[in-house]
Amino acid sequence: MKIKFISIFVVLLIFNMPLLVSAQQVVSEVEQARADAERDAEKYVSSLAWNAVGFGCGCFGLAYAYLATPTAPVGVLLGKTPTYVVTYTQVYQENAKRRRMQSAVIGCAASSLLSTVLLLLSPSETN
Repeated sequence: MKIKFISIFVVLLIFNMPLLVSAQQVVSEVEQARADAERDAEKYVSSLAWNAVGFGCGCFGLAYAYLATPTAPVGVLLGKTPTYVVTYTQVYQENAKRRRMQSAVIGCAASSLLSTVLLLLSPSETN
Protein backbone atom coordinates (compact mmCIF):
# COMPACT_ATOMS: atom_id res chain seq x y z
CA MET A 1 0.00 0.00 0.00
CA LYS A 2 2.80 2.40 0.89
CA ILE A 3 4.71 1.60 -2.31
CA LYS A 4 1.57 2.22 -4.38
CA PHE A 5 1.08 5.62 -2.75
CA ILE A 6 4.73 6.58 -3.34
CA SER A 7 4.63 5.43 -6.97
CA ILE A 8 1.44 7.45 -7.63
CA PHE A 9 3.03 10.49 -5.99
CA VAL A 10 6.18 10.14 -8.12
CA VAL A 11 4.15 9.75 -11.32
CA LEU A 12 2.06 12.84 -10.50
CA LEU A 13 5.19 14.79 -9.66
CA ILE A 14 6.83 13.82 -12.95
CA PHE A 15 3.79 14.84 -15.00
CA ASN A 16 3.31 18.14 -13.14
CA MET A 17 6.97 19.20 -13.23
CA PRO A 18 6.75 20.74 -16.75
CA LEU A 19 3.76 22.79 -15.60
CA LEU A 20 5.70 24.10 -12.62
CA VAL A 21 8.67 25.00 -14.78
CA SER A 22 6.39 26.71 -17.30
CA ALA A 23 4.76 28.77 -14.54
CA GLN A 24 8.17 29.86 -13.28
CA GLN A 25 9.17 30.91 -16.79
CA VAL A 26 6.02 33.03 -17.15
CA VAL A 27 6.70 34.72 -13.81
CA SER A 28 10.30 35.47 -14.75
CA GLU A 29 9.15 36.67 -18.18
CA VAL A 30 6.67 39.08 -16.57
CA GLU A 31 9.34 40.36 -14.17
CA GLN A 32 11.75 40.87 -17.08
CA ALA A 33 9.11 42.71 -19.11
CA ARG A 34 8.34 44.95 -16.13
CA ALA A 35 12.02 45.77 -15.57
CA ASP A 36 12.62 46.43 -19.28
CA ALA A 37 9.57 48.69 -19.54
CA GLU A 38 10.57 50.75 -16.51
CA ARG A 39 14.10 51.15 -17.86
CA ASP A 40 12.88 52.10 -21.35
CA ALA A 41 10.31 54.60 -20.04
CA GLU A 42 13.13 56.28 -18.16
CA LYS A 43 15.28 56.22 -21.30
CA TYR A 44 12.80 57.30 -24.00
CA VAL A 45 10.65 59.93 -22.24
CA SER A 46 12.42 63.28 -22.34
CA SER A 47 11.97 65.23 -19.12
CA LEU A 48 13.28 68.39 -20.73
CA ALA A 49 10.75 68.24 -23.55
CA TRP A 50 7.84 67.73 -21.17
CA ASN A 51 9.15 70.51 -18.91
CA ALA A 52 9.00 72.77 -21.97
CA VAL A 53 5.46 71.60 -22.78
CA GLY A 54 4.33 72.39 -19.24
CA PHE A 55 6.16 75.73 -19.25
CA GLY A 56 4.90 76.87 -22.65
CA CYS A 57 1.39 75.46 -22.67
CA GLY A 58 0.43 75.61 -19.00
CA CYS A 59 -2.75 73.74 -18.15
CA PHE A 60 -3.15 72.62 -21.78
CA GLY A 61 0.25 70.94 -21.58
CA LEU A 62 -0.80 69.22 -18.37
CA ALA A 63 -4.03 68.02 -19.99
CA TYR A 64 -2.14 66.66 -22.99
CA ALA A 65 0.40 64.89 -20.79
CA TYR A 66 -2.45 63.29 -18.86
CA LEU A 67 -4.76 62.41 -21.75
CA ALA A 68 -2.29 61.29 -24.43
CA THR A 69 -1.43 57.60 -24.25
CA PRO A 70 2.27 56.97 -24.85
CA THR A 71 3.16 54.21 -27.29
CA ALA A 72 5.77 51.62 -26.47
CA PRO A 73 8.75 51.35 -28.82
CA VAL A 74 7.88 48.63 -31.34
CA GLY A 75 11.44 47.46 -32.02
CA VAL A 76 11.82 46.24 -28.47
CA LEU A 77 8.75 44.01 -28.76
CA LEU A 78 9.63 42.16 -31.96
CA GLY A 79 9.97 38.42 -31.41
CA LYS A 80 8.62 38.53 -27.85
CA THR A 81 5.81 36.40 -26.45
CA PRO A 82 2.30 37.83 -26.08
CA THR A 83 2.62 37.80 -22.28
CA TYR A 84 5.81 39.86 -22.49
CA VAL A 85 4.26 42.31 -24.98
CA VAL A 86 1.13 42.91 -22.88
CA THR A 87 3.06 43.35 -19.64
CA TYR A 88 5.72 45.55 -21.24
CA THR A 89 3.13 47.77 -22.93
CA GLN A 90 1.06 48.30 -19.78
CA VAL A 91 4.05 49.05 -17.56
CA TYR A 92 5.67 51.30 -20.18
CA GLN A 93 2.49 53.34 -20.61
CA GLU A 94 2.04 53.75 -16.85
CA ASN A 95 5.64 54.84 -16.26
CA ALA A 96 5.88 57.06 -19.34
CA LYS A 97 2.62 58.85 -18.44
CA ARG A 98 3.83 59.35 -14.86
CA ARG A 99 7.14 60.82 -16.06
CA ARG A 100 5.34 63.07 -18.56
CA MET A 101 2.98 64.37 -15.89
CA GLN A 102 5.78 65.01 -13.38
CA SER A 103 7.82 66.93 -15.92
CA ALA A 104 4.84 68.91 -17.24
CA VAL A 105 3.82 69.87 -13.69
CA ILE A 106 7.35 71.10 -12.98
CA GLY A 107 7.32 73.17 -16.18
CA CYS A 108 3.88 74.59 -15.45
CA ALA A 109 4.87 75.47 -11.88
CA ALA A 110 8.03 77.19 -13.12
CA SER A 111 5.99 79.17 -15.63
CA SER A 112 3.49 80.20 -12.97
CA LEU A 113 6.25 81.19 -10.57
CA LEU A 114 8.03 83.23 -13.24
CA SER A 115 4.78 84.97 -14.24
CA THR A 116 4.02 85.81 -10.62
CA VAL A 117 7.50 87.20 -9.99
CA LEU A 118 7.38 89.30 -13.17
CA LEU A 119 3.95 90.59 -12.26
CA LEU A 120 5.08 91.58 -8.77
CA LEU A 121 8.24 93.24 -10.05
CA SER A 122 6.57 95.22 -12.81
CA PRO A 123 5.93 98.88 -12.06
CA SER A 124 2.32 99.58 -11.33
CA GLU A 125 0.51 102.55 -12.73
CA THR A 126 -1.26 104.70 -10.21
CA ASN A 127 -3.31 107.73 -11.16
